[in-house]
Amino acid sequence: MLSLPPDWMNWTSPTLIFLGSIILLLVSLTIWDMKEPGWARQGLLPIETTRGDRFFMGLLMTGALFCLWLYLVGPTAVWAVLLLGALSIIGTINFF
Repeated sequence: MLSLPPDWMNWTSPTLIFLGSIILLLVSLTIWDMKEPGWARQGLLPIETTRGDRFFMGLLMTGALFCLWLYLVGPTAVWAVLLLGALSIIGTINFF
């Protein structure tokens, strides 16, 4: 077990990988938007969204999906819900 501050958080390797990957994706999106600015478009939702908006909505949907999975299925087959979460982010960025 890693002993990183703050002590109230259970910093495990999967937790660090998860948070690190979100930070890496946000930095990548920022650099991508600086080099090639995106534009607002309207997808399935009746609002105009940018690339960052759609990524944020995908993260929210993935968090809700994980909570629903843990409530209904439990902590088994977490890799399956990880794949579903990745597909939900990709779908949100492409279609919403």
